[in-house]
Amino acid sequence: MSGSRELVAKHAETPAIANLGDQAIAVSDRLDLIGTVSFLRRRLGIIVGCAVLGLLVGAAFSFFSHKTWRAEATVMVLDNAKQAPGSSPDETTAAVPETQLVDTQTAIIESQDMAAKVTQALPAGIVMPSQAVYDILMHHVSAKRNSQTYALTISYDAPSAREAQMVVNEYARQYAQWQVTAEQDRNLRLRKQVEGRLEKLRAQAQSDTEALQQYRIAHNLLSTSGASLAEQEISAYNLEVSKARASAVEDRARLDTAIEQLRKGSSGDDVGEALDSPVIANLRTQEGQLAGQVANLQSRYGPNHPALIQSQNQLQEVRSRIQAEIGRVMSNLQAKRNVSQERLSSLDASLEGARVKLADNNAAMVGLSGLERAANASQGIYDTYLSSYKQLLAAEGSERPMARILSLASEPKKPLSPNIPLVIALAAVIGLGVGVVGAYITDALFLGVTTAHDVEHNLAENYLASIPLLSSVHAERPPALSAVQDSPRSAFTEAFRVLGTAIDQSTTGRAQVIALTSALPGEGKTMTSCCLAHVLAEGGARTLLIDCDMRRRGISRQFNVGPDHPGLIEILDGSVPLNIDHLVQDRMLCVIPLGANSADSERLLTGPLFPQLLEAMRGKFDRIILDLPPILPIAATRTLATRADAVVLVAKWRDTSSFAIRTARGRLPKNLVNVVGVALNQVDLTKRAYFTREDPAFYYNKYSEYYT
Repeated sequence: MSGSRELVAKHAETPAIANLGDQAIAVSDRLDLIGTVSFLRRRLGIIVGCAVLGLLVGAAFSFFSHKTWRAEATVMVLDNAKQAPGSSPDETTAAVPETQLVDTQTAIIESQDMAAKVTQALPAGIVMPSQAVYDILMHHVSAKRNSQTYALTISYDAPSAREAQMVVNEYARQYAQWQVTAEQDRNLRLRKQVEGRLEKLRAQAQSDTEALQQYRIAHNLLSTSGASLAEQEISAYNLEVSKARASAVEDRARLDTAIEQLRKGSSGDDVGEALDSPVIANLRTQEGQLAGQVANLQSRYGPNHPALIQSQNQLQEVRSRIQAEIGRVMSNLQAKRNVSQERLSSLDASLEGARVKLADNNAAMVGLSGLERAANASQGIYDTYLSSYKQLLAAEGSERPMARILSLASEPKKPLSPNIPLVIALAAVIGLGVGVVGAYITDALFLGVTTAHDVEHNLAENYLASIPLLSSVHAERPPALSAVQDSPRSAFTEAFRVLGTAIDQSTTGRAQVIALTSALPGEGKTMTSCCLAHVLAEGGARTLLIDCDMRRRGISRQFNVGPDHPGLIEILDGSVPLNIDHLVQDRMLCVIPLGANSADSERLLTGPLFPQLLEAMRGKFDRIILDLPPILPIAATRTLATRADAVVLVAKWRDTSSFAIRTARGRLPKNLVNVVGVALNQVDLTKRAYFTREDPAFYYNKYSEYYT
């Protein structure tokens, strides 16, 4: 058998089984979602109330709390050291900076120096004095890196949207120009320092150079090419001496060679200078021609022929001229040798004088070296500062920003805190949570009797019936007696039939005298008694309704019987004779009001006269309904309950505490009072479905059409 429980044998040994007759119900360990939903429905008021209260608190907090606005601007960090020459910071090909550089820029944005710059740049008195603005900026401005990119988000929290926008945009501008401003300030400072030092260094270098030149002039250490004049003179003499010596040697060698050739019988024709002489070469040509002519004439003429003799004379003259020319060559060689020797001697003498002069200069070079080092050092320092000064001048206007602005902040449309949607949602969630917890606590602390299960298991009493709340089954809300009289087929009337049937089924024999009581006042026992009596009478049983509640006199008031009208008390004390036949006549329902109160009222009810009256009535009525006082406040109820065949405890649904019912039940001796069970009164059938499914009223919506 499927479902949340199944029937098993009664003797099955399991702790999760409750005995019911010959069978047992095994309690399932499945989650009872229907029960949870029912719980939420019946405690919906608390849950919704707490949720609404949470929403109201959240709305009030959002409306009245101090609001904070956040504005954000985005800047991009650039690494100027890695930019290509000539590129601008606006180009997208700018070099990507290192992570450490980005972290450094974040620290710069949050630094005191940046806060001071922004404070000075903001309009005077924008929000408060400058010092206060500075203190606030140090605590409310932050910069963070956007993921792994090189963009920085600058944020500022302020009490107004306009202030947040102005401050964060000024931060972005100041940071974007921070590097340029810093470079300009540094260059200006350095340029002023270099300018002041440069003039001093120039004067020092000039002074040292003048001292050096004066020393050179004084010691004849003048130079035009980096060396002294003596050194230059010696160098020139050495060169000239070398040339003169080589020339002298060459001239002597030529002369010696020519002499040696002549000595060996040479005619001088093989002398080198003669061979090179164009005059001798021309004469040799003429000699050849004349020699040919002589030979030709000799072959034709005799030795004395005039033409031959003339040619021979011409040939002899040419040869004489050749020898004369060779003599002049030899004389020229001798003269050249002599000139070369004289020149060499002169140059040697000049070189020796220059060397003596150089020795004197070298002695003066010791002081010159110190002066040169001092002059060179001064000039070097001056040149270095001058180069730096020119670089600083060239750097003016070429400063590059360290960052550029990607986006300026717009005026925020909604505050950062409180986050109204989040606060409202959180307040609603907290309210719902508190409502659920409050509902659970309320449900756990609730001690009122609600279902048949509460009656049978918590009170260990027999459950008889549930009397509906009249407004839950009748839209017109008529009086209870009118509803029973006018709507005999309604659910309200049927509940009393169920009660009567349950009373009969709970007694061994027919319960003729039925007493209705309750633990506490105000639980509706009087109305239950009246309606039950009417239903029994309508069912054909002659019924007598007796008012026994000396304090409330509920039945007497229900039937508009005043205390001056004779009733039960007058019958018991004998002041009014009881004519049963006259009382009954042809009526099916008779009512005996309580009558006037007297000092002996309680004694009369609890004494032997009341049981005698009931015995007398048993023969005339099928049912006798006793409306007894509540058990706990009235001691007489315990005695009156012993007069009835069956006692019904009426409990107000979800109002009467189970402890009160158990306490009241304990006041009725079990061996003297036959308590047949408990009837739940004023049960709201529209809410009964929120409780246990084991109660017939749970299914009221399914069978309510039977009462229409």
